[in-house]
Amino acid sequence: MKKICSLIPILLALALLFAASGCGQQETNSLPGTWEYQDEENGIGAVYVLKNDGTGTYTMTVGDSEVTYELKYEARDGHLLVTYVNNEIFTEEDVFDSEFRFQDADTLIIKDTAGTEMTFIKK
Repeated sequence: MKKICSLIPILLALALLFAASGCGQQETNSLPGTWEYQDEENGIGAVYVLKNDGTGTYTMTVGDSEVTYELKYEARDGHLLVTYVNNEIFTEEDVFDSEFRFQDADTLIIKDTAGTEMTFIKK
């Protein structure tokens, strides 16, 4: 009986560990896809295309101007870590860290380091 009682805390700790790791995995698995932000009042738009392999693109539109960057991304503990590649503005040492959360399966909220939130809709 003593052995069973001493195993219970260990089993509970393992169950919590697996549950926590499962939450992070769901978070990462939900990111791949095309996410679009649109601020029609200011004529600003943005689109993330995130692939399963941790790569993608970010396209920003301001009025009639549009620029697209290739990127690498990683999701970790509610943070979206983005590195832009193959461009003349950012180096691969520049890592942009934004908080993110899902409002629902088709709505992604990204909060930048200045505290600005952008709502992206899955396309």
